[in-house]
Amino acid sequence: MAKSAGAKGFEFRKSLVGLEHPATMDFILDDSATYTIGDAVRLDTDGHLVVCGATDTVLGILVGIVDRNGIPVSADRATGTDGATVTGDDTVTTSSTNTSDATRNLKGQVIVDPAGLCLFYNDADDTLAQTNVGQGFDLTAAGDQIDVETATDGTALFQLIEIDPDNDGDASKGLFRIVEAQL
Repeated sequence: MAKSAGAKGFEFRKSLVGLEHPATMDFILDDSATYTIGDAVRLDTDGHLVVCGATDTVLGILVGIVDRNGIPVSADRATGTDGATVTGDDTVTTSSTNTSDATRNLKGQVIVDPAGLCLFYNDADDTLAQTNVGQGFDLTAAGDQIDVETATDGTALFQLIEIDPDNDGDASKGLFRIVEAQL
């Protein structure tokens, strides 16, 4: 699944140790929930994948959605998505029985990074400053964007490592690493 134009979220850019393609793990998506590629996600108490709230610890970043057979889900390939709604090529709303109906069981593919070695691009909800480099940040309520107002020298979910990684003069963009990992 590819991200829609204008979609928010996180995107793997590089690693602090030179990984070009970080490993992913698949987790069953929770019932009646909406997921978009680039969401920060976590496991709930039932072991199902959910989108992070503003201060939830982070399992990783959602990079794909697959059916029970591991085939990528997309708007033009609805097979295996019974009861789910696919919007564009990056958003899925699961059925109310996704976790209990073995014919469904859509899964999220997640970059899991408990060591915080992956750097994820994010276009934050406001402008970042050079003084923010090294600071921690939590998420907006949607779980797809850095909340600049939460900047802290203490611990938070993500840490800013670099501002304006595209060198296009947009100081709302940054590279962040996961600091408060669920694993």
